[in-house]
Formats: sequence, structure tokens, C-alpha cells
Amino acid sequence: MNDVEALIVGPGAMGCLHAALLTEGGVRVGLLDHRPDRAARIAERGVIVERDGAQTTVPVACSAEAAHFHPAALAIIVVKAYDTDAAARHALPALDEASSVLTLQNGLGNHERIARVVPEARVLAGTTTTGATLLGEGHVREAGRGFAQIGSPSGAEHRARDAVALLTRGRIDCERSAAIEEALWAKAIVNAAINPLTALTGLRNGIVVETPELLELLRAVAGEAANVARHCGVFVRDDIAGPVEAICRQTAQNRSSMLQDVSAGRRTEIDFINGEIARRAEERGLPAPLCRALTALVHGLETREEECG
Repeated sequence: MNDVEALIVGPGAMGCLHAALLTEGGVRVGLLDHRPDRAARIAERGVIVERDGAQTTVPVACSAEAAHFHPAALAIIVVKAYDTDAAARHALPALDEASSVLTLQNGLGNHERIARVVPEARVLAGTTTTGATLLGEGHVREAGRGFAQIGSPSGAEHRARDAVALLTRGRIDCERSAAIEEALWAKAIVNAAINPLTALTGLRNGIVVETPELLELLRAVAGEAANVARHCGVFVRDDIAGPVEAICRQTAQNRSSMLQDVSAGRRTEIDFINGEIARRAEERGLPAPLCRALTALVHGLETREEECG
């Protein structure tokens, strides 16, 4: 066994990048994959990180056996939202009663799904603006160092403080949030407005806001999602469309994660972003026609990719 301070669950773009960043910061890191063959190759070669025109190889312990990393102080789930349940179950052999589990995923409902596997008091939720693009197996490009907010939905503030201290030591800029649900919804509103529009059009973020019709739609989707959030008891600023537009401009050259998924023929997270917002709207008798329509259109795009593919 090889006890680690941070267990990164999922060797995708965000998983590889966070494993490399934390390792470079001196944190003992394990990377958990569900594929033994790929895990063996990453363990042998390390994680390759491209940033600022340079390439670095970071040695990272990688395995498909969670028990290899027992006990892990903090498990960080960074898989796609539709794999949350399976990832949490896969990580269980690495955990003990002192372990916390943090989700840094896109979408809504992830910490609730993890809490079906791990006691709720040990589950942390977070958001991050860090961007990454997976170039190949264990090979990632850092698309922009961002900022993370971490909180405890159950009020276990000491666990949130410990997680923030660990990530900060590992070169990840973050802070503890006492209003983590607001942060999760704010990220979901941004993703709901930007991601499906880029996926459906194939455009980078910046082109969306330079196209009047798409900018109008982006603002309308943000407003619709914000209305649902408020009816769920979450504070959302009145001018939320402004910050969403600003983020789109700040990340003008980015290809959103949903566009990357569509381009690679992968399943998207639309059900856990726009689809989840529409579902919560329906529960409360609210209209959410734009989120519902975008969910259906992205599903159509996924089906086309499968048929062509």
C-alpha cells in the first residue's frame, strides 16, 4: 500500500493536470484509473503537461486498484458527471473514516450522488475555473490556471479547511466558501449558457459573443437558469448575464469541454447541466424551454455522431 495525501479519481484532462500540479507542489499524489492497462502506462511514463510553450513530464503514481492508495486523506473526483457514482464506489477501498471526498466536476447534483456512497459529512463540493485539454493518454495542455472554491454542503467546515490547505500547498489557488451551493449554481449557469452553444455551433467561446444572435441566446439562457436557481433558494445576482458574457470573452480562444466532447465523439454532460436545470424547473412548476431545447439538440448531436461513427 502507498498512502497518499490526495487521490485524483479520473485520468482525464482535469485529473491529469491536478495530479501533476499537486505533485509539483510536493503533495503525495495517487491517480486512480478504471483501466489497468492505461494506468500501467501512465505510471511508467508519467503525466505530460504542456504549458507556456514548454513540455514537462511529472512522475505520478497511477493504478486501477484504489486499495493501493489506502489511506487517502482527500479523494478528488474529476470524472464526467455521468460517471460520478461509479467513480465514488471505485475509490472506496482507498478511503477510511478520516478521508474526505471532493467533487470538482461540472454540473449539478454531483455531491448528492457521492453522498449516496460516502457519508454526507465527509463529502465536499467545489468549483474551479482551471482549464485543461487532453491531448492524449496522460498528456494534457494547461489551458489556464484558475481559481477553486471549496465548501462542505453538510457544514463540516474543518474538512473544507483541510482540503483548501492541502490544495494551496499543492500550487492550486483556492479558498473556502461558506456558500458553496451558490458557487455551484453560478458555475452551472455559466456552463449552461456557453457549453451547448459552442458544442452545437463548433465555435470557440469568443466567437459566440461576437455573433449577435448567439449573444442574445446566451443572455437568455443565463437568465432562465438564474430564475430556476432563485426558485431553488439560491442567491443569484440580477445581472448574471453580464459576468457570463465576460467569462466568454476572457476565455475567447477556449474550446469548451462540451465542444471537445462532441468533437471527440464522446458523450457530453448536457443532462447534468441544462438537463438538470430543466428537471429542477419542472419539479417546481417553472418553465425552462431554452434549457430543455438545448438538451434535446445536444442529444441529437450525440446521436448523429454515433450514427456517423
